[in-house]
Parts: sequence; C-alpha cells; structure tokens
Amino acid sequence: MFRYSKEFEKYISDRRKKVIDRNNDRIKNIKDLTTMFGKSALVNELTLKYVDATERCTNEIYERPESTISLVANLRFLFETCITTRLLVAEDTYKYKVRYSIYKHQIEKSKALREYSIIDINRLNELEKEEKIRPESKPDEEFIKSHLAKVNSLYDELDEEISLFLDNAELNGSGYHKHIIESYIEKHESRESDISSEWETKKKELLNDEEADSVFGFCNQTSKVEKELKDSRSWKQKAEDVKLTKMYNFIYDYTSSLIHSTSYSILVPNQLDESEITMVLSLATRLNSDILKNLKLFSGLPNMLVINADG
Repeated sequence: MFRYSKEFEKYISDRRKKVIDRNNDRIKNIKDLTTMFGKSALVNELTLKYVDATERCTNEIYERPESTISLVANLRFLFETCITTRLLVAEDTYKYKVRYSIYKHQIEKSKALREYSIIDINRLNELEKEEKIRPESKPDEEFIKSHLAKVNSLYDELDEEISLFLDNAELNGSGYHKHIIESYIEKHESRESDISSEWETKKKELLNDEEADSVFGFCNQTSKVEKELKDSRSWKQKAEDVKLTKMYNFIYDYTSSLIHSTSYSILVPNQLDESEITMVLSLATRLNSDILKNLKLFSGLPNMLVINADG
C-alpha cells in the first residue's frame, strides 16, 4: 500500500472528512424525506433499513477497532450493501427478492438448528446409558465411587465437545437435559410453522399487488410467486451485473485472506499497518457515498432539504 508523509496523510484525512460530512447530510436528508415522499411502504422500509445498516457499519469502521477481522468484515458487508443498492436501482424486481427472502432464510436457519439438535440428543442418549449401568449384584461402595468418577469424567469430556445444546448438561443430568432441548425444539418448530404460514399468506397478498404482478406476471399462482422471487445469483454474479467485478475480486480476496483460517492469515501478521487502515477508511467512505446516492434514487426522493425550525 502507499505510504504517506504525515502532512499528506492529514490532507487525505481532511478530504475524506468532507465526504463524510456530505454522507452524514445525505443520511439525515433521506431519513427526513422518506416518510413524506417515499414511493411505497416496501421502498420506505428497505431504504431506512439499509441507511441504518450502512450508518452502523461505517461508524464501526471509523472507530478503527483493534480487531482486524472486525474491520475487514465490516468493509465486506459495506461492499455487499453497495452491490445490493445498485441492484435495487437497476432491477424493478429486486426489492421484492430482497424483502421476501427473509422467510426462506428464517426457515432454513430453523431447520438447520433442529437437524443439529438430533446430534446432541443422541450424544445425551449415549451418556444416559453409561449413567444407568448397574452391576449384576448389589453394588458395593468401591463400585459406586468408581462409577460416579467415570460419569463425572464423561461430563467433563462433554464440556469440551463441539456442540450447541450441551451447556448445563452436567447440572441437569442427561435425561432432563434432553427434555430441555426437546422442549426448545418444539417451540422452534412452532415458530417455524408460524413463519411458513405467514409466508403463505404473504404470497397470496403479492398476487393482489398490482406492481409486483406487473413485473413478475404471477398469473394468480402462489407457486410462481416463490419461483419468481428466488434469486440464486452468487455475490460474484451480482457484482458483475452492477459493474463491480474488479472491486469484488479485490475485496473478496483481501478480506478472505484475513477472515478465514488460511496460511496467509496465520503466517502473516494480520494487524493492518497505517497505509492499509487509510485504504479501508477511504474505501468505506466511497462505498458509503455510492450506497446513499443509490438509496436516494431507489426511494425516488426529491432533491430538497428539510429545515427544522424551533418554536
């Protein structure tokens, strides 16, 4: 990376500060105008959610966290948000794909959690069998002490196993802890069912949405709603679609080399030097500008200022 003198570093910082100030003005302007002039409830919701996410992410970068992973993960999130907001402007269908993909994500997350719970329950079944081992004759004191020591050892081993649901297993005992997991999964399944039901209702509502029907052509078929709203493009393909392929190649290579457990992240000092931090701060600021400009276009807001007068 480029290395600058202190004087030139200050010049870059001052220039960046001007852009940051403009971006802060854009954020305020979008928030002020969206509820008054936004195109629709859907557009308003997405606009404000992306403004909040962008502001939060950018502020974390500007705080210059000591964790390199935190810094580059936020940069990557910001870049993906840039891709998304460009797609929101370029494709009339994309706002629906973004908004309603949440049902798919929630259902998949719930299913994955439920499927994993079976592994931990089976592990507790094995442990319960070990706990219930009884000798053929009346156990003597030595057997009881030995058996208790063995069971305690098994619980100690359990504390170090990779799992999701085995905390407090030793305190609760394997049998009761299984019941706790099963009760949790039952509640999760109920929530999953509610989400699926809500999604079915939402699909029917979309059939009556004139704008959605005009861009998708649902033909009054709920099955077609789910099919049309599916977007299987990778981030690489999305970046290509909005002419950000070169930046995608750089950011994904750069961030992946630091976020993932690779030879690079292990063998090379991962603490960014000042020149890299300058690059991240500047790139984040430029991405922020691009995102906010596109959100302004997406929301269809007029070019005007809201002046708040006291009294």
